[in-house]
Amino acid sequence: MKRQGVASLVSMLLSVTATAGQNRAPVSQNQASARQPAAQAKGNASVVDTSNWKIYGNEKYGFEVKYPETWNVHSGSGTGPDIISLDGPFRGAERPTLRLAIQPNQNPRKRSIEEWFADQLRALAATPESTGHVTIGGQAAVFMENTNSFGKHRDTFTLLRETDVLSLGYVPKAEYDPIYAAIVATFRVVKRM
Repeated sequence: MKRQGVASLVSMLLSVTATAGQNRAPVSQNQASARQPAAQAKGNASVVDTSNWKIYGNEKYGFEVKYPETWNVHSGSGTGPDIISLDGPFRGAERPTLRLAIQPNQNPRKRSIEEWFADQLRALAATPESTGHVTIGGQAAVFMENTNSFGKHRDTFTLLRETDVLSLGYVPKAEYDPIYAAIVATFRVVKRM
């Protein structure tokens, strides 16, 4: 497998994670699947209650996502992608984090997310460990999981407008996976442009 190419696809997420100083403890092999109901993890039938969660709204790109009331939002932009980090409270040296990265004009041919993703994998000659199709916020999305020098990572990609690509990425870990899945499930487009 060509994992380095896959790493390039999400390198901006990983470089942000590395520079943020997040502890990279070994991850569990138990992980939630996006194919399951979003608030349900493997072997855990409890539902994550999102009714009291805060809402992060992004007017520039016209979307919103909920996150737990004990978490914080940090955002930044520059010459690269716009990065929004949803950070949970530290548990010892660990901090759960889900990163949203908006890559403006990464889909100039206005292809579907599935076609865009396939093009990226072909261009990089990459084969992720797993991929699949999901729906988030009522629109098509694709996910991939891969392991590289930073550890295991899961990313879900969808389109904002027709040319901007949004990725939602996190390091799978059994105790946080239900929360990550619930956050991703709350994503929705609020303004079409």
